[in-house]
Amino acid sequence: MKLSQAARNRLTEPWEECVLYVYDDKVPKRRINGRLAYPEWDGGAVHGTLTIGFGHTDAAGGLKIRQGLRLTREQADELLSADIAPCERAVARALKVEVTQHQFDAVVDTYFNCPSGALAAVKLINAGRPEAVPAKLLQYIYSKGERMQGLVNRRNAEIAWFNTPDGAEQPSAPHPDVVFSPKAERNPPPKPMRESKTGAAAVTVGLGTAAEAASQANDALEQARTAKDTLEGLGVWDHLAALASKPMVLVCIGVIVLAAFIWLDRRNKLVNDHV
Repeated sequence: MKLSQAARNRLTEPWEECVLYVYDDKVPKRRINGRLAYPEWDGGAVHGTLTIGFGHTDAAGGLKIRQGLRLTREQADELLSADIAPCERAVARALKVEVTQHQFDAVVDTYFNCPSGALAAVKLINAGRPEAVPAKLLQYIYSKGERMQGLVNRRNAEIAWFNTPDGAEQPSAPHPDVVFSPKAERNPPPKPMRESKTGAAAVTVGLGTAAEAASQANDALEQARTAKDTLEGLGVWDHLAALASKPMVLVCIGVIVLAAFIWLDRRNKLVNDHV
């Protein structure tokens, strides 16, 4: 399947906008010559992603962005076609079930703006849960960790397209003044384990148990030193065997392993729930 011309005309091109100079896609628009537009990148610090044409970035390959670069409208059209093609291939390759043209269009548009969001949607489609796609797409409304209303608007436009049956009238294109759509990413990264209550509890249990185990071991060693005269005939391995045979030491070691498992399991859950 390919992105339909209707989706290109009313979804991808309007949301990406045609900007024939280099701009930072996270720098808000301002009034330039009487209309809202992105200011041209002046070579300073980059807050989002350097972009030109219809959402072209260095990550797409091909044309390299540099300060002062300019395109014609024809060049921007050709660049968009080149940039969309791998998105179409990636989505088609990932899909394992049949989808409508509108569904395919919406996912390709999402892939162009946010590949991870599109692939997360495809997983749901393959699992027979297309109704869960809208909620999933609305997780991908951040740019460099900041929630962007422009991305909320774009995700909603993709959802509307996704939910439109083939043969029905397509949703209208957005008004240029409401378009502000930097490259998206998933919700901010999950909290570090040190900020997770479960993780903190696991660490506390682990540290507390480790301290208890150390105390038990020290007690056992002290007893061995105290009883040196009576144990004089024992070898090194006998000392270790006597220490390991203490039930409390073995229990403490087991609890330490359990605490480590809880910590790792919680960390994986934080990450996986975030995809």
